[in-house]
Amino acid sequence: MTVPDSKSSGANKTISTTDLDLYMTSDHKQKELEALGNISKSANDGHVSRVGPGRHDTWKAACLHFAQITTLHGVRFVFLDSAFMVRRLLWLALFLLCSTLMGIQIIERIVHYYSYPVTVNVNVNFNKTLAFPALTVCNQNAFRATAATERNIYHFIERVYNSSSSVTTTTDATSIYYNMAFPDLARSDIRDLTLDDLFRSAAHRKEDLIVGCEWEDEPCGPANFTESLTDHGVCYTFNAEPGRQKWVTSAGSEYGIKLTLNVEQYEYMPGPHNAAGVKILLHNKKEFPKVAELGLAVSPGMHAYLGMQLLWIQNLPEPHGTCHSQDSPYYTRYSPEACHLACMSERLKQVCGCRHMYMPHVQGSPPICTMEDYLICYRSNIGKVKDYVRDSCDCPVPCNFLIYDPTISFASTSVYATDQLLASTTTKDIERRFLYARETTERMNHLKFNHFLSLEEDMRTSFERLKKVMTHDVKARIEAQRKSLEAIFEHLKEIKDRKRHLLEWQAYHVTKNFMRARNAMEERTMMYLMMGFQEYSYQVEIRIFQMATNGSNGLSQDVRASIYYDLMNLINGRVDLADRAFANYTQLYGAYYNGTPIFRYKFKSELREDNPYITPRPLLRDCLFRTAYTRKYSSRVGKDIMEIKKYLLQYSGLANTSFINGTVDAERVHQTNVLFMNRGRRFYHSRSEFYQESVEYPLRVLEGRLAELDRRWRLFQEECDRMLTTASHTLDELSHLEQTILYRLQGNLDITRVYIRQGNVSKMRVARELTSAEVYEGINNLVHFFTGLRARGQDFYSGWSALADDQNAIWDMVLNDPDLGEFYHYRNMSDFLQDYNQVAMATEANFTDMRDTHDFRFLVGNLDSLFLKSLDDLMKDMHLFIDESAVDADFIKKNFLQLDVFYREKSYEHIMSQEAYDVFALFCDIGGSMGLFVGASVLTLYEVVDLIFHQSLVTILHSTLFGPWIRRKMRTLACSREMRPSTAGQDCSRATF
Repeated sequence: MTVPDSKSSGANKTISTTDLDLYMTSDHKQKELEALGNISKSANDGHVSRVGPGRHDTWKAACLHFAQITTLHGVRFVFLDSAFMVRRLLWLALFLLCSTLMGIQIIERIVHYYSYPVTVNVNVNFNKTLAFPALTVCNQNAFRATAATERNIYHFIERVYNSSSSVTTTTDATSIYYNMAFPDLARSDIRDLTLDDLFRSAAHRKEDLIVGCEWEDEPCGPANFTESLTDHGVCYTFNAEPGRQKWVTSAGSEYGIKLTLNVEQYEYMPGPHNAAGVKILLHNKKEFPKVAELGLAVSPGMHAYLGMQLLWIQNLPEPHGTCHSQDSPYYTRYSPEACHLACMSERLKQVCGCRHMYMPHVQGSPPICTMEDYLICYRSNIGKVKDYVRDSCDCPVPCNFLIYDPTISFASTSVYATDQLLASTTTKDIERRFLYARETTERMNHLKFNHFLSLEEDMRTSFERLKKVMTHDVKARIEAQRKSLEAIFEHLKEIKDRKRHLLEWQAYHVTKNFMRARNAMEERTMMYLMMGFQEYSYQVEIRIFQMATNGSNGLSQDVRASIYYDLMNLINGRVDLADRAFANYTQLYGAYYNGTPIFRYKFKSELREDNPYITPRPLLRDCLFRTAYTRKYSSRVGKDIMEIKKYLLQYSGLANTSFINGTVDAERVHQTNVLFMNRGRRFYHSRSEFYQESVEYPLRVLEGRLAELDRRWRLFQEECDRMLTTASHTLDELSHLEQTILYRLQGNLDITRVYIRQGNVSKMRVARELTSAEVYEGINNLVHFFTGLRARGQDFYSGWSALADDQNAIWDMVLNDPDLGEFYHYRNMSDFLQDYNQVAMATEANFTDMRDTHDFRFLVGNLDSLFLKSLDDLMKDMHLFIDESAVDADFIKKNFLQLDVFYREKSYEHIMSQEAYDVFALFCDIGGSMGLFVGASVLTLYEVVDLIFHQSLVTILHSTLFGPWIRRKMRTLACSREMRPSTAGQDCSRATF
């Protein structure tokens, strides 16, 4: 039966009416049939066909029908009956490709969804006021040296923190080990001392740490800080009171806290930390301050500006985050730090039965470890406990917390600030405490004390060795040389004086008993022999011519006789002088030649009988023959006298001839005059040379010997005096040094020994004594002394050689004098009769032995340099101690720092985590992928579900098992909805599927 379709334009719908007659009675029935899938629309002709159950009751048919009507683009072209196979395959490939891409995109979106992505929103909120956090300040040094010393626990603390903590033996063995390593555990006051008592009793006091405090231009002080036990030790917290909150009204360093801190670096001692300065931490006052792990370090000598930014963090719980909060009896406010500490405290309770002082507790359980518990158990197991906490304790990040993000900058402390601190009224108190701490640390610090002890021992040892060498060895050797020099000088002076006496005697003897005879002869004869010989010759010549009668003078015989007699007297007088002169010459010549004195003058207290033995015979004879010149003139004087006599006798013959014969041979007279005058001149020359080169020569030689003896003695005396003066000066300097610097250094060493052994002398006194001006002056004197000592030692060493040469030179004059040999034998002077070579060799040997035996050049060696170096090292250490003990600008830089803490901005950042990808976003992405790749939508998914449901229902309706029953139920349902109450029973009774 064909029924026109109102929705079709001229098209027909074919409806199968088998078992469905009741549905033909109304439009509702037709719709029900269409809903059940019995109505299909042809994709080709636009007609709706009613298909009987025999054709559309299979899944294949339903799928083919679905492919023609679905909104899933491209599927109908794959299943198009009239299309070519190639076209259908192309559409199939395209559809599969787009479906694959769509599937990949959908899977990626699903995976992304289940990764639970999170977005972070950052909001910057500006407030009128901001709460100031708690500020915890810790000194980097945990213990004060003076406090630990006063409690007699300094060395115990030193051993605790300088020893190894890795002991993995049994408990008994560990106890034995620590009892051996820490003998102080035998003291009950240390064994039962708890960690908090240990730290509190020796910690830096806040009154000493906090020198200046200012909160928003208002003064504050140590009273505004609360003691806190942290993982860094005893610290002090500002703004820690729970009920009293500090607020800031503006940003900047003027609206925060300003601190001037004294880290008391002079009180530092071994402890858990080695840095200098402070550690600071900004934190919520309800949270535990983990200063050791999270704190910021500020070194002394700096002005630190700590600007902070408040961050409010909100995290998401699972699955989008890991934040979580846990309740525990150990804390009231959860934080990861509090959780870890609680877990660590609980674990230590199980392992050791005690905890560290900063760890939380529940009404005092577990108790704080004693030092015995700490050393035997805690230190051995803390590493394992930390590993356990890290591996077993779950301490997630809280979902809501605050962070104070710091930004720190530094500047050097200004000179003005330094001067202000130095000029403050507290400087004297600080200086007093500083010096007391310095004394304590210098004594208690093993490294410093042992270093000082080593320097003192080196200086003491080298000083004692040097002092012994100086005051005993060097002094003894110089004394021995000085005594030897004095003995040698006195002995040789005696020899020299005796020799000089003999030479003076000889010179006197030659002068008085030889040369004086020459003078007497000269006065009597020699001087007058040729006196006025030219005038004499003229007078003789005139008279000879006057007596001649063949002249024109016409003198009478009486006058001529008078002239004759007068002339003859004149000539005979000169002849007699010539004879006398020749006799004198012969006597003088013979005296020199034979060494026979002419006179018998006595020299001082010497005997005249000894004059012949003191006569220098070899010298006297040598003066006559020592040279060809002297030989010529010493003998020519006598010849000249005889020649003069000869010409005088010729004058006499001429005078006789002139007087008797009255005639004169003028030529002969003239020739005689010439020869006489020539001999007169030669006589004067010969006599002069004889006197100068022969007669006076012995005296010159003897005077030369005296001068040479004096010269040699002067050289010897100068050398000896120089050596004696050097020895005396050296001994005087040595005595002076012994009484000044050596005595002072010995006293300083005694004071130093008292400081080391008894401790009732301060190191400052030792330092000032060792670095005093007197010590420096004495050291300079020592340096000059040792420098001069080596030079003097070399002078002494060389001086003995020079002295031996000088002494031998004197002995040479004494022993090698042939002019005194006869006298030496006559007087039996044994000292002067020695062999010079033997004496010289003995002198060389004796002086060399003296020089080598008492040589002090190398006696000191390097002892002085070792001593001066050790003393210099000790004095440098003392100078360093004094310099470092001065409260000056350097002290301020080493111990003081300034700290400004403030908000950088009057705002806070609210950082909130949110879900970045929810279900709606997932469906939107899935729908977008479907629409993009296959043109589908969410309704397309409903179509697929509808196909499955409808086809499953149709299959069930057409099945023989459930079909009739379902149709009856459906008919009953349809009747109850569509029929009127009056006719419902009739109609429905006839209605069957």
